[in-house]
Amino acid sequence: MTSTSRGPRAVTDGLEIASGDLQVVARVVQLLRLLAGNDTIDLVSAAEELGVGKSTAHRYLASMENHGLLQRRDRNQYEFGVLLAELGTMALSRLGVLDLAGPVMEEISLRVRLTVVLSVWNGTAPVVAQVREDSSRTAHVSIAVGSQLGPDAAQTVAFWAFRDESYYRFREGAPPVNATEAELEDVRRTGIAFRKSPQNGVSAVATVIRDPAGQVVATLAAVDIAQFVPDGTDSEVARALLSGAETINRRLVSPLDSGAD
Repeated sequence: MTSTSRGPRAVTDGLEIASGDLQVVARVVQLLRLLAGNDTIDLVSAAEELGVGKSTAHRYLASMENHGLLQRRDRNQYEFGVLLAELGTMALSRLGVLDLAGPVMEEISLRVRLTVVLSVWNGTAPVVAQVREDSSRTAHVSIAVGSQLGPDAAQTVAFWAFRDESYYRFREGAPPVNATEAELEDVRRTGIAFRKSPQNGVSAVATVIRDPAGQVVATLAAVDIAQFVPDGTDSEVARALLSGAETINRRLVSPLDSGAD
């Protein structure tokens, strides 16, 4: 909830902060948390969440869009902007994940002829941080960096299966994953999550990438039109992902290790 104080200044953790500035930050956080629980937000939902008029809500949405926190999905709907993906990407860059993952993702994509995606966790859902798109077929799947994935995604299932070993926090109020505990246990056993979306005809196979401490920092997934994606945990696609993730894991520990895999 935002502060209702009308005094000239607010004090937080010993620091004096102008009440107006504090309210702006709090409201931006409110809108981002609202968006985290939904695919998109619009002017009406933003105004209701903040308890303000539509003109004030519009100024917040427009400013957040201008600064890359939001982007328009269509005329009235906003989704997470590229800045949030960039922040997650920066965190991974410090670990060296992105630099090490790129060549491995390219190799997997060429090998299995599917689009390969690296995703990070934003506290409530996976966000696409890097893509190697397969263009060997006329019809293929295209995924934008910065896209937030839903509770049905294979990447979401993989992150949730290993949430007790995660580098990230799982915020309270995060949308629940669309998987049973038995399914999550199966993912922990095999290392592979598979999901097929009847709505858009797309399937995905995912596994996790770990940092040198063994914490899950990302997911590696192959995504494409369902008919091209085998669903077995011992399929060529699953084996390629597990091998690729292991290569990235090993090189995070020993960056100079570039031997044959």
